[in-house]
Amino acid sequence: MLSSYSFAQNNCGITVDTMKIYLDENLDDFISDLQTQKFKTSKDKNQIPGSIMQYLNCLTSDNFSIANPNEEYRCCCESSQKLPKRKLLFFSESKGTFLITYLTGGVGVSTKIVMLKLQDDKVIDLWTGYSFTEFKSKEQVVKYIKAKRKIKFGLHGSIGL
Repeated sequence: MLSSYSFAQNNCGITVDTMKIYLDENLDDFISDLQTQKFKTSKDKNQIPGSIMQYLNCLTSDNFSIANPNEEYRCCCESSQKLPKRKLLFFSESKGTFLITYLTGGVGVSTKIVMLKLQDDKVIDLWTGYSFTEFKSKEQVVKYIKAKRKIKFGLHGSIGL
């Protein structure tokens, strides 16, 4: 099921093919990068590169509001609307690939997985999925994706950030 908010049409400098993401057509390249490239990992939202935050801000209606792991966020219906919509679990970056996982709330809490492919500080590809696992490492993300990718709706309940 695709979310009602389609970010395929945007002014963010990239055309996002939601069907390509949903069918995992670009997933093998991301998995390969996660397994072969050297990554730096952080749990501090302030360490997310400016070009990445600018892109995530562009794709979302709330300027990609995100809390650090030790901060409150909008985890449920009763949370203050002033809190960020997301809570960072971690992000990992290499020369050409960026992975971020974070919690989102609402009726229930779930984890978003977002991977971006970069070239000259510009986003050239994107993949997103979801889970109910609070990931601690990129290795956990890879293991989860490999286990769930062949299951119907295993990685995509909706496509959105």
